[in-house]
Amino acid sequence: MRTLSRRTLAIGGGALLVVVVVVVVLVVRANAGPSSPGDVTFGAGGATVSVGASQFCDVQVTECGDDPDANAVLRVPPNTPLTVGVPEEVVGTPWQIAFEFRDATGTVAQGRSPVFAPGTTTTYTLVLPDPADQLTSAEVQQYGARISQGPNGLEFATRATWVLSVDDR
Repeated sequence: MRTLSRRTLAIGGGALLVVVVVVVVLVVRANAGPSSPGDVTFGAGGATVSVGASQFCDVQVTECGDDPDANAVLRVPPNTPLTVGVPEEVVGTPWQIAFEFRDATGTVAQGRSPVFAPGTTTTYTLVLPDPADQLTSAEVQQYGARISQGPNGLEFATRATWVLSVDDR
């Protein structure tokens, strides 16, 4: 029987260690769940803020994660458009902006942008119905592949959300 040299044992041990590390990394990645699909940029009056998704799921919206620190605040005075830019991971899917605002009488109302089809746009400019309206929040919603029948027709599950709170001082 032939014995192996110390050099051969060291090389074999090093190769085994590399294989073990690669396997561990692959297992951790496979079990880590979904990751945030990038940052959304909100802009108004020359200022911008970027934020990661506060909630994000896989495409089937079955495994989800969240980032409680993903919050953005931006000053958006009345009569100031809000620009929204989304990353490529969102552009390739249907997405929409949901928003809330106060009119001149203080009445709170909600609205939605059109739903953007995959690959159609990376940006949107939100202009409220009346110049005196005050935006209070905006949320980018990326839709997933899960569809269900709801009371008003088909409903698409929200895969990820990015939230902007408006500083309205």
